[in-house]
Amino acid sequence: MSHSNHHASQIHHSESAITMRSDMIIALVPLYFMAYFYYGSRVLVVGAAAVSTCLICDWICGLLLHHRIEFRDLSAAITGLIISMLMPPTVDLYIVVSASMFAILVAKAPFGGTGRNVFNPAAAGLAFAIICWSQQMFQYSKPLAHLPMQITEAIPLMQGPTATLKLGGIPRIGMTEMLLGHFPGPIGSTYTLIIFSCLVYLLTRKTIPWYLPVSYILPIALVASFKHPYLVSSLESITNELFVGSLFFVAVYMISDPVTAPKHPLAKALYGFAAGGLTMMFRYLSPLELSAVFVVLLMNAFSPAFDRFCEWIMPKLQKTAAAKGGSPS
Repeated sequence: MSHSNHHASQIHHSESAITMRSDMIIALVPLYFMAYFYYGSRVLVVGAAAVSTCLICDWICGLLLHHRIEFRDLSAAITGLIISMLMPPTVDLYIVVSASMFAILVAKAPFGGTGRNVFNPAAAGLAFAIICWSQQMFQYSKPLAHLPMQITEAIPLMQGPTATLKLGGIPRIGMTEMLLGHFPGPIGSTYTLIIFSCLVYLLTRKTIPWYLPVSYILPIALVASFKHPYLVSSLESITNELFVGSLFFVAVYMISDPVTAPKHPLAKALYGFAAGGLTMMFRYLSPLELSAVFVVLLMNAFSPAFDRFCEWIMPKLQKTAAAKGGSPS
C-alpha cells in the first residue's frame, strides 16, 4: 500500500479521525451563535442548507461507490459549515446548494471520498461560487440588521472592509469591532475573538498542529508590516490584513485540513509559509476579495511535493548533523 493510500485509510477509518472531526465541528458551531446574534435566523437556514446538501451528496456518492455509509463520518458536515461561514448573510440559497454540491460531487467523491480527496472540498465549492456569482458573493449587509428569509432590493447591501484594503484604503474599524466582527462581512469568518478561542481549543485537543496556522500567518504579517498605506502603523496594517477579512478563519479551518495538507511536520511548516506568501501576492494581484480559497486549492495540488522534498532533504540534514557531531572538536 502506498503512503498516500495508507494515510487515506487511516483518515477514513480511525477513531482518532472521527474525534478530530467532532472537535472541528465543536470549534465551528460557536461562530453561528454570533452570526445569529448579528443577522437573525436566516444564517441558520444558510448553514442548514449547506450541511444537509453536503451530507446528502456524500451519502449518495458513497452508495454509488459501494462504500459503507459511516454516519459518524462528519467530514461532509464540516465542509458544509465552512462553506456557509464564508458566504454573505444575504446569499441566495441556490448558490449555497450549488457550492455544496460542487464541493462533494466534483472535489471529493471522484477522488474516492473521505480521506482521499486531493483538494479541500470547501475551498473548491467556494471557488466555484466566486467564479459563477462573484457579485453576490461580496455584497454584505450591516450587522444587527436581522434579515428576512426572502432577500429583496429593499435591504441595503455594501462592500466589506477587504474591498477597501484591496483599493489601498484604510478600513476605519475599532479594535472592539474588529475582535467581535461588528462590520460587514461573511457569515462566520470575522469573529476574531471567537475564532482565536476555537483555535486554542483545537490546539489543546491536538486536532491541528500549531505550526500550520502560525507558518501561514507569519508571511502575511511580514508583508503587511512592510507594505502598508501612508500614516498606518505596521501593527495596524497587520491586524487589518488578518482580521478584517477571512484570512484568520482560513488559517485555522482550511490551511490546517489534515487530509490535504502535507504529512511531514517540516513539510507542513513550509506549506503554510508558502501559502501565506501566495495569499498576499493574490491579495494585491487578484481582482477577487476571497482569493485565499484559490491559494488553498493551488497549495493542495503541491502538497505531496512538500512531503517528497522533506523525505529527500531530511536524511541529508541528519547525515550532516551526525557527521558534525562525530567530528573531533
